[in-house]
Amino acid sequence: MKKIMRMIAILILTGTFLACGGTFTGTVAVKGNEPFTYLALVTDKGDMKIVGSMKQKLRDCCQGKLVTVKGAIVKEGKGFMMPPELEVSEIVDPGK
Repeated sequence: MKKIMRMIAILILTGTFLACGGTFTGTVAVKGNEPFTYLALVTDKGDMKIVGSMKQKLRDCCQGKLVTVKGAIVKEGKGFMMPPELEVSEIVDPGK
């Protein structure tokens, strides 16, 4: 019974950390080489791959700008080749 409770606690904590939401500030940039480019938010803590419905809007209006967005990290990163994935839900400050 204790093992089952431990497993459930680990799963809950892992899910909580994976979907951690908040406000993120960084520069929007296109990274990689064709045909494997991706949109990223470059922060002082590292790059995050931008995914979700706001990706195209950020690419069109905010590339190269310092922006503040609200979102959640939906996938954990694995080294510099696979950065964490950030699903943006709102653009708080589109930059200048």
